[in-house]
Amino acid sequence: MVDFKMTKEGLILYVKDYSDIIEVLQKIDEKIKSMGTFFKNGDKIMLLVEEHEKHISDVPKIVTKINELGLEVSHILMGNEDNKDVVIKRKVDMVNQGDTKSGTKVVRRNIRSGQNVVHSGDVILIGNLHPGAEIIAGGSVVIFGRCQGIVRAGINEGRSAVITALTLETPFVQLGDLKGSFSEKVKEPVVLYEKAGRVVFEKVDLEKLGGI
Repeated sequence: MVDFKMTKEGLILYVKDYSDIIEVLQKIDEKIKSMGTFFKNGDKIMLLVEEHEKHISDVPKIVTKINELGLEVSHILMGNEDNKDVVIKRKVDMVNQGDTKSGTKVVRRNIRSGQNVVHSGDVILIGNLHPGAEIIAGGSVVIFGRCQGIVRAGINEGRSAVITALTLETPFVQLGDLKGSFSEKVKEPVVLYEKAGRVVFEKVDLEKLGGI
C-alpha cells in the first residue's frame, strides 16, 4: 500500500489506490519509522498518490502526517506504476512556508503555474494565485491578490469553509464536496460560500474582506 521508490526524479513515497485513509496514515507512520536513521529531520521527499483526483481530499492529511514525522514534501506527483516502474504524468512543486501558531498557513509570495499549497487548516495567501497553480486547504482560503488558479477549500471543514479573494478569475473552485465553475471574471473583492447546496459568490468591500 505504501512504499518508497527510487527513480531518476528522486525518492518518492508511493501510495497505492486505497479505501481507508486511516490505514494509509498508519502505514506511512510505520514505513518511515521503520527506516530508522535513514532520514534526517527536514529531508525532502516527493509524494505520489494513485488516483490523485479520487483522493484529493486526503492529500493534506497525508502531507501533514509526513511533516509530523520530520520530513517535507518537495513535489506532488501524478502518475502510476507500470511493470514496477513509476510513470510520472505531472509534477507539481510544493510551496513550503511555516505555519502560524494558530495552525494557519501564511504564504507571502505569488504562486505560479505548476506550484501547489497544501495544508490541513486555513490558508492565507499574500500574493497572486496564477493560472495553473492550486491551493488545497482543509479550512478556508483568503487570497490578498488575484485568484486565477484552482482553489479547493473545506477539505476537512466541509461546506462551512469560505474563499475570499481580491479578484475572481478562476474557472473552478471547490468547497467541501461542492464544485463550482465560473465563466464570469470579477475584478473586485469577493467571498465564495455555500448556499442551498451550491457554491455562490458575492462582492464585498475591503473592510468586510479584512474582517473575515
